[in-house]
Amino acid sequence: MKKEHVITAAFLLAAWTAAAAAVSNDILIPSPWQTAVFLQQMLGKSSFYSAIGATVFRILCGWTVSLLLALGLSILCYLYPRFRRYFEPLQILTRTIPNVSYIIIALIWLGSEGAVILVSFLILFPIFMNGFLNQLDRESRDIRDAEAIYPETVKNRIFKRILPALGSEILSTGKTAVSMGFKVGVMAEILGSVQNGIGRQINYCRLDLNTAGIIGWTVVLIVLSALINTLFGKINSKVKEEQGWKD
Repeated sequence: MKKEHVITAAFLLAAWTAAAAAVSNDILIPSPWQTAVFLQQMLGKSSFYSAIGATVFRILCGWTVSLLLALGLSILCYLYPRFRRYFEPLQILTRTIPNVSYIIIALIWLGSEGAVILVSFLILFPIFMNGFLNQLDRESRDIRDAEAIYPETVKNRIFKRILPALGSEILSTGKTAVSMGFKVGVMAEILGSVQNGIGRQINYCRLDLNTAGIIGWTVVLIVLSALINTLFGKINSKVKEEQGWKD
């Protein structure tokens, strides 16, 4: 962790502690110590790990489906520009619909459990699609001119040029999508009152006026997102190093 990050974290922790002491009401602002005690208690319960597993599973399902579909459609849009023109209105539509509308509609269609996966897909799909299309649009004009003179088969274009070009974009966009997935996924869990998940636990804390618990689960979400982002970052760095070595 960088020195500046440590300083910022220490400042925020000190401000949090001072605010809790000034208010002196653990329902409004619990102290960092109370939040830490809550997390320590939860670490010994199986429900803690069950909730994390359920939420991560739902979000990863939506993430995976959105990645695969966006990858396939972006390749089609690149290979066949006319298809992309038909698809553009849907891109505009998905970018303008509010997230809460997705959640409510998904709850009506699928109920609480399936809604989280569907909402994650609907939110993350445009992120992947835009990232992939932008990356393909940056392809050198020289390559396209050469392709016009020496045409390749569709299979070679996909596996030897398009997919390698999208490799780093898949990792960088996937990293962004994971963070967004946790935000909207847990929101959908709360609104849908799922049977198990982090959103369910946060809702319990809300009903009990357990603000320390809400902050504690928020910390868990931040840690999960940070761990996955770190993993994506390391994989991306390794891929870039290997590509540089090959070049």
